[in-house]
Amino acid sequence: MALARLHPQSRIIFVAQGSKGKLAEKALRVESADVDGGAFHHLYGDAAQLPETSRRLIENAHSIYTFVASPGDGWSSAVQLINAEAAIVHLTPRPAEGEVFTGHISDWLEGQLAAAPAARTAYQQIMRSVQTRGTGYKRSPAGAVAVHPGSGSAKKNWPVSHFVQLVRRLVKSRRHVRVIIGEAEKERLSAEEMAHFSAVAEVVEPRDYVELLTQLGIADALICNDTGPGHLAGIIGTPTFAIYGPESNVARWKPLGPHVHVKEAGDLGHLSAEEVYEWVNAAM
Repeated sequence: MALARLHPQSRIIFVAQGSKGKLAEKALRVESADVDGGAFHHLYGDAAQLPETSRRLIENAHSIYTFVASPGDGWSSAVQLINAEAAIVHLTPRPAEGEVFTGHISDWLEGQLAAAPAARTAYQQIMRSVQTRGTGYKRSPAGAVAVHPGSGSAKKNWPVSHFVQLVRRLVKSRRHVRVIIGEAEKERLSAEEMAHFSAVAEVVEPRDYVELLTQLGIADALICNDTGPGHLAGIIGTPTFAIYGPESNVARWKPLGPHVHVKEAGDLGHLSAEEVYEWVNAAM
């Protein structure tokens, strides 16, 4: 989004795994290219094997921002052989293990744009806009609270039994609830836990990231752990209630957005469903 502001006459193309690219198209209004379908892995080996469409994409770029390469490595050398005129900006997604950094991850990325001051200024402007207004994604709240009880790491999760109690409490207060179940949750939740959710709430299983975005866009609010859907909900402006335990770094990984709320708990097991309900209900 910052690059689109900086280069209004240019196409902004996000190269990523296919479904993530489609998500970026919907949420951020950019174009995308499938990193697998485009066989971009050849940039790590024999760049001569790169498909023509992918080669043209690189040849026609005036700027290339990479999160997968380092200055002088094979990938960067291959790209420069294809397009010696392109400005290549290298970014690392997060600090290395043991590296001292105490700010938010967005600040970490901004700091790496010091060599590209115009891009850095555009980035700062966009980040302020996301914090106050979101990304501009058009939401259509449909009168339901979304609950996402999982994450990529089980040790970061509020207990499932507490989520079940919370869903029951929300339903008792006459709120319609949709429980969003992803691949990680399908693997970890027992049949009994799934039955508890489906007995009192609507259970939805998005088929891909775009369908997940749709579910978050129609939600009145999202209640979740320290998880990706929380970040997505936050930036599109959905009121987001994220529960962070001792395994989560709030200072670095708090979701961004105009309606983000975070509850920190030193012991997730001792954070009651009633306490979370009161927190959410008061803010809504």
